[in-house]
Amino acid sequence: MQSFTNRPESFIRELTGILIFDKSKMSYLDQLRGKFPDPDDALYRYKVLPDDVDRSIPTQFAGGNPYYSPDITISLVDLTVANREQWYDNFNRFNTFAVILVSNTEMMMLGNDRFPLNITVSDNMTDDGSGTDYFSLRIYGDTIIQPKVHKIVPKFKVLFFIPPIL
Repeated sequence: MQSFTNRPESFIRELTGILIFDKSKMSYLDQLRGKFPDPDDALYRYKVLPDDVDRSIPTQFAGGNPYYSPDITISLVDLTVANREQWYDNFNRFNTFAVILVSNTEMMMLGNDRFPLNITVSDNMTDDGSGTDYFSLRIYGDTIIQPKVHKIVPKFKVLFFIPPIL
């Protein structure tokens, strides 16, 4: 029999960045083995505002077999015209991407070449003078491989300027 202490962690975990890869950079077998791609192969890097993350990775079942449905939404607030045009050009494509979520303590790999993720951007600008305009970047899809998690390595800490953990 295995016992779990169920004590809370002594730190606060928060998402600090997202690396977006072409699905070909994360093979199904590499993800199954927990082999993470080189962060330099990422197509896009986004620094995340921790307060603006909506993250869900529910487990579902089909025919008695589990699958996972990540649904992550972040706010994009640098709304220059060039950025908005680039987001529309780069995203709103289905079955194209794989991602690594980078937190202050660990990284999580989602999606691969066989079960890629979708990324869409949506205009949430209200133009009402409130100063709360933003675009939403939504990452979602289904995969049969459970999310692979590893502790942060120094290369990822430098990538998003994460302070060392004491």
